[in-house]
Amino acid sequence: MKCNLVFYLARKTGYSEKALKKALKDIGCELHTVSASTNPLMLGEKLTTALKTCNLVFIIGGLGFSGENRLSDVLSRALASTKVTIGDVRKLSNTVGKNEGYLIRSGNQLIVALPDNPEELTQMLSPKLKAYITEMYNL
Repeated sequence: MKCNLVFYLARKTGYSEKALKKALKDIGCELHTVSASTNPLMLGEKLTTALKTCNLVFIIGGLGFSGENRLSDVLSRALASTKVTIGDVRKLSNTVGKNEGYLIRSGNQLIVALPDNPEELTQMLSPKLKAYITEMYNL
């Protein structure tokens, strides 16, 4: 199965992409496209494009920022005008760092938001999350 990756205000992009690819290989998933965004509007455009080609999209970065650029705030504003409810959003705990990730599901589409630290995202892509993705997409 193919998925897309969108970096948002991310650092360590090369290391993060490598860590994500390694974790995805375990479940038979590979990256289709990789893009980057530097502001909320661009993120919305990249995310819309990514979801048109793949049902599984990873967003890496933006979780450690504050204010209107913080990824959780950007996603909250964007999801306010959709059919996604609070029950469709789950927090992903981070035992290595301080920024939680997010899992957002709408029908057959899944967005996984992770920090831009390879160690943290590797820990957050736990066997439980991989099993969830595997089951959801029959991998």
